[in-house]
Amino acid sequence: MKDLHRPLPELQLLQQVVAASAVGTVITDARQADLPVMYVNPAFERLSGYAAPEVLGRNCRFMQGQDLDQPGIQAIRQAIRYGESVTTTLRNYRKDGTLFYNEITISPVCDDDGTVTHFVGYQNDVTVKEEASQEATRLQQQLTSTLERFTDGFATLDDQLHFTYVNAAAARIAGKRPEGLSGRPFFSVFPNSADSAVVQAIERARSTGLTQYAVSYLTSIGTWIDVTVYPARGGISVFLRDITEHHHIQEALRTSEARFSKVFQASPIPIIITRQRDQHFIDLNEAFVIASGYQRDEVIGRTSRELRFWVDQLQHDDIVRVLTQGDQVSNREVRLRVKSGEERDMVISVMPVELDGEPCIMNLIRDISNEKRAQQILEASELQYRQIAADLQRTLDLSVDMITSSDADGRFVSVSAACRQILGYAPEELLGRLSLEFVHPDDRAITKLEAQSVKAGQVTTTFQNRYLHKTGEVVWIEWAAVRLPGDPLIYSVARDITQRKVAAADIERLNEHLRQQLQYLTSLREIDQAIASSQELTVTLGLILDNITQQLGADAVTLLLLDPQTSALDYAVTRGFATPLQASTVQLETSLAGEVALSRQALVIPDLQTTALSSDWRGVLLRERLMAYYGVPLMAKGTVLGVIEVLHREPFEPSATWLETFDMLGAQAAIAIDNARLFAALERRNQDLRLAYDETIEGWARALDLRDKETEGHSRRVTELTVQLCRCLGVAPETLVDVRRGALLHDIGKMGIPDAVLLKPGKLSEEEWGLMKRHPEYAVRLLSPIKFLRSALDIPRCHHEKWDGSGYPAGLSGKAIPLMARAFAVVDVYDALTSDRPYRAAWTRERALQHIQRESGTHFDPEVVAAFFALLSAAAATMQ
Repeated sequence: MKDLHRPLPELQLLQQVVAASAVGTVITDARQADLPVMYVNPAFERLSGYAAPEVLGRNCRFMQGQDLDQPGIQAIRQAIRYGESVTTTLRNYRKDGTLFYNEITISPVCDDDGTVTHFVGYQNDVTVKEEASQEATRLQQQLTSTLERFTDGFATLDDQLHFTYVNAAAARIAGKRPEGLSGRPFFSVFPNSADSAVVQAIERARSTGLTQYAVSYLTSIGTWIDVTVYPARGGISVFLRDITEHHHIQEALRTSEARFSKVFQASPIPIIITRQRDQHFIDLNEAFVIASGYQRDEVIGRTSRELRFWVDQLQHDDIVRVLTQGDQVSNREVRLRVKSGEERDMVISVMPVELDGEPCIMNLIRDISNEKRAQQILEASELQYRQIAADLQRTLDLSVDMITSSDADGRFVSVSAACRQILGYAPEELLGRLSLEFVHPDDRAITKLEAQSVKAGQVTTTFQNRYLHKTGEVVWIEWAAVRLPGDPLIYSVARDITQRKVAAADIERLNEHLRQQLQYLTSLREIDQAIASSQELTVTLGLILDNITQQLGADAVTLLLLDPQTSALDYAVTRGFATPLQASTVQLETSLAGEVALSRQALVIPDLQTTALSSDWRGVLLRERLMAYYGVPLMAKGTVLGVIEVLHREPFEPSATWLETFDMLGAQAAIAIDNARLFAALERRNQDLRLAYDETIEGWARALDLRDKETEGHSRRVTELTVQLCRCLGVAPETLVDVRRGALLHDIGKMGIPDAVLLKPGKLSEEEWGLMKRHPEYAVRLLSPIKFLRSALDIPRCHHEKWDGSGYPAGLSGKAIPLMARAFAVVDVYDALTSDRPYRAAWTRERALQHIQRESGTHFDPEVVAAFFALLSAAAATMQ
């Protein structure tokens, strides 16, 4: 590959192609010794299971694990050493530890000097192909062996099921030698196989006299076998075949299909699958939902005609025709209609697939509407440029060409009158003189070479050189020359292209200006995206300072933020300084940045040597050799947020264009700072609101404890312990807040139980107990109208359900009971048993745990009980 310096549209297209590619792509830095990864595309993340941040900066060899002795590794090292391309296959390991065969193509990327700066690696999962190749090899060996001897296992047994003959293949399957099996009973060779399908097939063959078939796994030899049993006189004959590898391949294929389903749903490319026989949509991924605006249930079971997807139905019919002929459709441009009715330009790839034995069509869709609009803008720009070039060409065509003939020595034989306009000489002043006399001295050597080529019979059409006008001015001339066969003269047509040369230089300057403007607009777009995506403030500010450095030619740039609490300016981001300034502070009254902030006016100092400065700041300027200063305040809504300082190592006077660009970038910085502060303030308010919610809930819980006359602190204790237990059980961190709230409010439903029942000291009647058992229902009624507590209802609703289904209110059993309710049930009973009650003293920890262990599998989930015991043991060890 050549270097990566391409025009911006090509780079954007290349970046999109690489990102959308189904082939895993990795770019490594060849300028560093260990070739660290600097880019991976989404296909590589799907292939390896690693997210891009887990791979960047590492060498790809980590994917080989401990499997470093592979032939392909040496080939890769050789290619890297000599800067060559190579394709090989390695055994790699995904993030989850699974092995896959990775076909890797590595190609060097060189700069203009031919130096390798990067390597690009393309990676494909060829596990199925490799396994198929291995299977093909095995079958080939099997076929070869068949020609030499019978390779399937074959054995004969007598009526007492003693082996009378075993071939080598059967002995190998049994893990024995043939001579070690002859005469031995079947069950001594294959113990614990009496209930296997093989033995059942043997018994059926003996009893029915018919051929029997069976597939079975023999645990004694750890092998899957396929057997055919033939009844024979005086016994039976058995053909057997080891199908373990085939069985594993089938399992792998099923795993692969499951993995495809996950990739299908996670793909960023919109995909929709159509059943071929009736054109009904049967599946689609989330990316299609986002791109089309339709929900899944609005599409499944319907056709594209019903949903009016196709703007031009003929395009759809043509694709169906191509598929009917057995071909695929790749990257065809079409127009589709989304749910909103908007018509959008799309690129669609269509291929036939088979799902569960049903012929289907997979459609991969990419929206190119924005690309089309950008292409139209580019074409309009190109048309304008061509119009300028055409106008220039028409202007040149109006000039009069100079027609000459010259002899073999290069002397003018004839010259047209146009020489007056082009060179300022009359024709008679040129006749008989060498043409080289009028050529610019620096161009005489190349002119001689061109003349020799024409004499040799080569036609010259666009040779350009410089002539000297009679006035001494330089004239650019474009020559077309030819020597006719048998004619000693050379005939030439010369055109004055001096103006064209000047125009070309002007166009180049214009193009350079346009490139700078494009870079400027691109930078603004990147900054807008950074602000809109709520990136870390320092990242956005760093991007702005990078653009100031690049576009404004600054040698050093600083951005300071005003701290409203201390009225001081803190260095947030700097560029171009060898001296570290981040995290340092300057006072408003003693710094140039402070002067800018206080005056709210830009400050220009062409020469800092004539300005009074603090000794620290002057020391920094001397070390960095900076002498020109420009500072501007960052303002938002009339408030000073900070200051940007631009410094140069040479005297500097900003132009109007420079100031306009700088003001725009400074405004972007102010917007970014203001947005960041507004976001931080909003986060603080949200946190205060969440704390208020939780304090209210804790107040309810304390009130419930007091009303129910339970031991003070019961709700708090069970809440904290339930949160710890759920964390051990793998509950997501963001769900733990629902665990905490649900635990605190687990008995909120008792608010609906009359005191006469709730506080009754004696045993409850059947009617009273029925009323008490309704408190989970009351809890749901109380809490479900509160939106932020709906997700916390699992514990109040289900904490009295039991693992064996004997609980209440719904009689749920097993894992139908929500996990957080199963966890709470264990903690609630443990705390109740180990706490004093008016009607009994607290149990010891050991007695309570014995009770919970006994109830494991009936009242409690055994897995939760095990996790609870582990949690208490870990806590006890920590305290010791």
